[in-house]
Amino acid sequence: MALLKTVHPDEAEGKVAEFYQQIDGAVGYIPEAFHLFSVSPDLLDGQMATMAYMASHPTISPTFIAMLRYLVSGKYRNAFCIGFNEAALVNAGVNQEALRQSLIHPEMIPLPEHEKTLMLFVLKAIDKPANISEKDIEALHQAGWTDRDIYDALAAGAHHAATDVLFNAFKVASSLKTD
Repeated sequence: MALLKTVHPDEAEGKVAEFYQQIDGAVGYIPEAFHLFSVSPDLLDGQMATMAYMASHPTISPTFIAMLRYLVSGKYRNAFCIGFNEAALVNAGVNQEALRQSLIHPEMIPLPEHEKTLMLFVLKAIDKPANISEKDIEALHQAGWTDRDIYDALAAGAHHAATDVLFNAFKVASSLKTD
């Protein structure tokens, strides 16, 4: 149980009920960890907008975003998000052992080379933002990424890092649907 009072799906109204419906429609259930977003319905708008935008991004694939959440959660040791994203990626056909190895060695993430370049940049920027240079950006441009892609990928990674911090600090449950 989270340290803050959350709204159960059966009691949800307004924005919170809409969010729960979207999550249920997308994954088939409402993970208990997602209840934490109900604490602040006004900030929930931003969460919903970010999730919707990244889910339909014109150039960054949903697989990339799930792997990004997986690796960022590995850094922050967020058991729920690691398990949730691993299950989604394995269900999408990604090798589970390769995923687990990428938590130890991110350069081994099973992605096409141009996506791997972007992923490693985002992880570096989250870990040591002061170490990002023009050379990093040039390498991303060489790999075919636009400034918007680079910004959006890092924004998604930073946003998820913040979510991991919130989940960990407020002790949200690590409930995953197993049936």
